[in-house]
Amino acid sequence: MKLALLVLIPLLAIAAVGATCGNDEDGAPAPTSTPGRKIVDAPIDGLDIVVRESFPPQYGVHIVSGLPSGCAQFDKAEITGRTAAEITIRVTNTVPADPNVACTAIYGTHESDVDLGSDFTAGATYTVRVNDKSIDFTAQ
Repeated sequence: MKLALLVLIPLLAIAAVGATCGNDEDGAPAPTSTPGRKIVDAPIDGLDIVVRESFPPQYGVHIVSGLPSGCAQFDKAEITGRTAAEITIRVTNTVPADPNVACTAIYGTHESDVDLGSDFTAGATYTVRVNDKSIDFTAQ
């Protein structure tokens, strides 16, 4: 009996650690590509530029994206392009691929922070486009 407990306890500890790996910042499991689901653009509910106190200043964008139903799950927020004065970010959710799946009509939100870096010219204005919304900022 003692031997069984000595083997079981470390296995349970390993399983508990493994269950937390791959979680996003709010503790929810990180989404994976799941059969029967498709990736769609998330509605964007809010954008805020974050300036970190560093030298040179580092910038980020805080994004509040929507989860339009109980079936929607946050997928990811990633930079998809950058030009001299514009940064493009795509935020996606996954939803059931079958349009006949019944989902609760509960609107949720997800918050993401995307680092933009520090490669900006002081005094220049930049546009951050996130799906169908945008926000401008002037670098310090």
